[in-house]
Amino acid sequence: MATVNKSALLLTLLTMSTHLWALDSDSEQPISVEADSLEVRDQENVSIYQGNVRLVQGSLEISSDRLEIHFDDNKDLVLMEMTGRPARFRQLDEERKELLGEAEQINYIESKSLLELRENARFSHAGDTIESNLIRINTETNSIEAGSSESDQRVKMLIKPRQKSTTTD
Repeated sequence: MATVNKSALLLTLLTMSTHLWALDSDSEQPISVEADSLEVRDQENVSIYQGNVRLVQGSLEISSDRLEIHFDDNKDLVLMEMTGRPARFRQLDEERKELLGEAEQINYIESKSLLELRENARFSHAGDTIESNLIRINTETNSIEAGSSESDQRVKMLIKPRQKSTTTD
C-alpha cells in the first residue's frame, strides 16, 4: 500500500482536525436498524441485514445495501461490514462538524479501531475531502492512510482555506 508522506499526513491531520470518535454521547444512545431482511446466526455470532439498510445511533447514520455485524461470545462488536453502491456514513464530531464517508465497501474493525473505505472511497470533514481507492482511518490515533499499490488511482485531496478569526478591540 502506498501511504501519504509524513508532511502531507501532518498537514492533513492539522487541517482536517478529524475527531472520528465523534460525539461522546453517541455510544450511549440506542441503536436503531431497519432493513428489508434480517438473518441472525447465533452459532456464528453474526447478524446480516440486507436491502435498504439504515442504522442510526445518536449522530451516527449508516446506509448500505448490506450490513454484516460480527460479535464475540460476549456479544461485543468485533467487525462491521457495509457494502453498497455506495455504502455511506455520516456522524458529527464534538464540534458538531459533519464527518461523511462513502465507498462500495466500508469495514470497521473494533480491535484495531480501524475504519476502512474501499473502492471509490471518499471521506470528508469540515469541507476537506480525500478520495482514493482505499482510505484507512485509525479512530484511536486519528491517523489517515490513503492509496493502494494494487490500483493506478491516485489519491486526491481538497483542503479548503480556514476562515481567519477576526477580533475587535
